[in-house]
Amino acid sequence: MKEKQAIQGAFTEMSSHYEEVVDGELSFFWGWSYQSFLQELVKHTRVEPNQKILDIATGTSVIPRKLLEQDIPGIQITGLDITESMLRQGSAKLQAEGKGHAVQLVCGDAMAIPCAAESFDLVVSGLASHHMDIPLMLTEMKRVLKPGGLLSIIDVGTSPIWNTKIFQGLARGIAFIYFLIKDSPTRAWAEAAAVSNLRTPEGWENELSQAGFNNIRIIKLKSKYKWAPEPLSIQSSY
Repeated sequence: MKEKQAIQGAFTEMSSHYEEVVDGELSFFWGWSYQSFLQELVKHTRVEPNQKILDIATGTSVIPRKLLEQDIPGIQITGLDITESMLRQGSAKLQAEGKGHAVQLVCGDAMAIPCAAESFDLVVSGLASHHMDIPLMLTEMKRVLKPGGLLSIIDVGTSPIWNTKIFQGLARGIAFIYFLIKDSPTRAWAEAAAVSNLRTPEGWENELSQAGFNNIRIIKLKSKYKWAPEPLSIQSSY
């Protein structure tokens, strides 16, 4: 199964209950709630008045909704996602909260962002980069950022030992079996394929440098469980 098709299929299946699924999985793997994850992202992301913000893999627009709670004047948010059913859920939630006017939702691929160059002051992404071609994603993020723009990502990281073929194969097998039992074959394919996209902090720094980013800051965030791949907060500027 092709990775993009698996991702679209998996998140289409999850769209009606996506936030509940993520809340449970964050609790299981990191000992976090979804709200605590969002608080970490906001804490590590510098948002200023009147910025144009792009949220990559916005899903049900959780991050835009959280940013709007900060009541920062003049911000304009675009949420991008490849899965139409997730965007429909996000649109419904924004409308229900009276925020539909504040966020533009766009269906598109993060590896070919359908936005003009130098369109945004800030690009954010949460729990999504492991489903993407990292070098291509960063190239597109840089393209749509204005000079001096900021990038903020929080996602699962990995350690050097997991970069070996043996451990990657083991991790893919474990991921496939876990999500097959817990969710669906489509989700199992998507998550197993994502293992090869995980990066160490050093790997992220190298990828960002090669893409032309600077002022790179990578922080290992606390996880409740030592056996789980650790969360990383990644910020950089262009």
